[in-house]
Amino acid sequence: AHKSMRLKDYDVGPFIGLLMTILCGAVFFLVQVREYYWNSYSIADSVYGSVFYLLTGFHGAHVVVGTIWLMVSLARLWRGEFSSHRHFGFEACIWYWHFVDVVWVSLWFVVYVWFGGWLYMWWFKIWDGDIY
Repeated sequence: AHKSMRLKDYDVGPFIGLLMTILCGAVFFLVQVREYYWNSYSIADSVYGSVFYLLTGFHGAHVVVGTIWLMVSLARLWRGEFSSHRHFGFEACIWYWHFVDVVWVSLWFVVYVWFGGWLYMWWFKIWDGDIY
């Protein structure tokens, strides 16, 4: 979407890029809601549950804010408020969304792979259950 904007393609490219990104944000949020519903633990069950819900909950809130900001940017694009040289609001939205992406990669590794995940089980097997 940003590349299309810079190339003065105001007809198709930015709209498709923004719509796809909004769709990805909505799907991510719905998957997170489904995961919260089907989890076998709650925020009060353990330290892992507390950390899990705190980290993923804050990230989910930022995804919602970013998705709303993307929808506002789409409305502004539709109204013709952006040009190839004047689109800082759109660019700031892209920066925010990429920050949320980078945070998710880090959270995914910490929450799903390291804490109670694949890395933890691999480490547990190496030390025959004596991890301390």
